[in-house]
Amino acid sequence: MPVHCHLAEIGCFRLLRAFGALWVPHAVWLETAEHNRLSQNDLSEEPNIQKYSAPQFEVAQFIIENNLTELHAGERECLYLCREKGITTLLTDDLAVRDAARRLNLVPVGSLGIVVMAYKRKDITLPDAERYIADLYDVSSLFVTRDIADIAIEQLRTPPKR
Repeated sequence: MPVHCHLAEIGCFRLLRAFGALWVPHAVWLETAEHNRLSQNDLSEEPNIQKYSAPQFEVAQFIIENNLTELHAGERECLYLCREKGITTLLTDDLAVRDAARRLNLVPVGSLGIVVMAYKRKDITLPDAERYIADLYDVSSLFVTRDIADIAIEQLRTPPKR
């Protein structure tokens, strides 16, 4: 699962701890650190984050076999990693990657979904969850419409199905 920098932008990167082991492909690790989205120290200090170096020949084959040439290196490595490790959930906000993940029978979860999940697990309060969603819309670099943010807030207020 790639690192969600949008959560770091609003000060709730810690919500990713609920996912257990987070595998970060080498390309995403470099991309994240090079663009100062998170420092390598921040990544290394999180106990559940594991760096993964994918065999590039196998990644190249995977890209061709699954018609993923339109995606960036980090995105392709994330999809490869999910298949290689048997991971069924991919953390991503990118729409093209979400589509590719679904084609590969993976469940894509974005930053808004992570906040909703954290609230439903009782890791955060309703006011915190609402604030994080508002911040993802107002403060972070995540491209999300007000309507989508409102839907996420509505999901917070919807009682769990039994």
